[in-house]
Amino acid sequence: MVQESKKIEEDKHTRVLVRIGEFQVELEGTYGNVQSLMGKPLYDFIKQLQTEVGEVPVTKIAAAEIETSTEYPPPLGKPASLGEALRVLMVDSGWGRGKPRTLSEIITALETSGIYYKKAAVATTLVTLVKNGVLRRIGSRGSYQYVAA
Repeated sequence: MVQESKKIEEDKHTRVLVRIGEFQVELEGTYGNVQSLMGKPLYDFIKQLQTEVGEVPVTKIAAAEIETSTEYPPPLGKPASLGEALRVLMVDSGWGRGKPRTLSEIITALETSGIYYKKAAVATTLVTLVKNGVLRRIGSRGSYQYVAA
């Protein structure tokens, strides 16, 4: 019985995120696979990454060089809920696949289709979609961007 529950635990899907400065490493797989990478292998990988990152020259792009596109969001029709509207906008239409989108861009895109929600409601629904694996969240607190998973 104990052996059986241990086997079930090892087959569960697990994901671990490690953030080092601007970089994020994600380990994903079965519990057993992820656990086998923890400890010394992960420590060695992080030390190697820190060494490599220190050698990579950091380039800054001037604000004037950043190209702003006049990309319009797709029409969303009449979705039944905010979650459905966000799923159609970010995943089904492809608008959220290539370029990560900020919360304000997403709210503006919803409003162009006549869908009005408070900022907090949109943010909460985005977090739910991230937890469900529909979207990925990139960045740090206060400057998150969302992209289709």
